[in-house]
Amino acid sequence: CTCTASGSGNINNTVNLPSGGSVTYTATCTISTLATGTLSNTATVTAPAGVTDPTPGNNSATDTDTLSAAPGANVSGTKTVTGPFFVGSNVTYVVTLTNSGTSAQGDNPGNEFTDVLPAQVALVSATASSGTAVANVGTNTVTWNGGIAPSGGTVTITITATILPAAAGNTVSNQGTIAYDSDGNGTNDATAQTDDPTVAGSANPTTFVGVTTAIPAISPLALLLLAAMLTALGFAMVKRQ
Repeated sequence: CTCTASGSGNINNTVNLPSGGSVTYTATCTISTLATGTLSNTATVTAPAGVTDPTPGNNSATDTDTLSAAPGANVSGTKTVTGPFFVGSNVTYVVTLTNSGTSAQGDNPGNEFTDVLPAQVALVSATASSGTAVANVGTNTVTWNGGIAPSGGTVTITITATILPAAAGNTVSNQGTIAYDSDGNGTNDATAQTDDPTVAGSANPTTFVGVTTAIPAISPLALLLLAAMLTALGFAMVKRQ
């Protein structure tokens, strides 16, 4: 007998069977990655018109299966920045990548994380708690390659950059891009952007406002001179009284 080779919907077919005969149907289907819960399918046979079925209770059968989470990684990331935010000082970006998927994120071809810093800062260095972080100061770009364990595994990437004069009085905004293997086939097929956890919502850029200059510190010698001047001024005022 011949059935529809592909497509969707019900499979219907008519077959002539002798007493005691049998026929087997095999259907190969792809389960949607969005499917959850249980999957049920019922097959039913119907006797032709004019034929009496002595046992109609066995004319259908149902198979029910519980769907498991699709294999693959699911990597998200947060990114924070700490100052001081004065021109000429260094800021520190901390990126935390988390794999909430059921499979490990492998060190696949290509970068698992890429961060092109804005032109208002100059990249200094990058380190990672695992894997390999590379700081390309010529392109102001940080890349990271490595694996992340499943079900909550994390990696922390620390980036140091110097604030340039162009940042003075301006908002410096930045996000990194994550690449991960969502279907577990050894290739990074999905992407996500880092989120600033201090801002409500998701996928927010990490920002700060550059400050022109820091308040200069007073040296110990300057403090002594200032104290002496204030003392002399105090004596002069007392004499005048």
